[in-house]
Amino acid sequence: MQRQTYQNLKRNVTQFQSTTGLSLTCFDALFLYFEVQWSKYISRYTIAGKERIRPQRVYKNKVFEDVQSMLVFILYYLKNNCLQESQAAMFGMNQPQANFWIHLLKKILLETLKSCQCLPCRDFESLQKFLNEGQDVLIDVSERPIPRPSDDEVQKEYYSGKKNAYCEKYISYIND
Repeated sequence: MQRQTYQNLKRNVTQFQSTTGLSLTCFDALFLYFEVQWSKYISRYTIAGKERIRPQRVYKNKVFEDVQSMLVFILYYLKNNCLQESQAAMFGMNQPQANFWIHLLKKILLETLKSCQCLPCRDFESLQKFLNEGQDVLIDVSERPIPRPSDDEVQKEYYSGKKNAYCEKYISYIND
């Protein structure tokens, strides 16, 4: 099996989009921010996360041939939710390496999304703020699990049958 890289995937636009969930144009826009965050991280820390003492070296046996391939790697993992063993096989590494890179690159991607103000709203109040400012909002209606609170009264707020309190607040806000 051929090792997946940005250079290999970008030749087939349909496959690229189905693999990463982004068009090449959107990927390139996100990459500009991702590259900045990666440069900040690698200039300050080693790949293992320790404070950097000396300048970064370029190794011949590096896992990714370029930073774009790192972004493809983490987007592929997040979109397809595959086993780490499968992820490792697709990108020419072993499972422990895949685990390490998944955790590191998720952290870098989160910082990237924060820097370009693209993090999703996680509660009704932040959503309401965007709506009041006249921002365009894309609503993903897939259910996401949340940690179950141990207090019975708090559980009722989050677990009221099929619809929760936030959804009902949002619907009433739109209808007003």
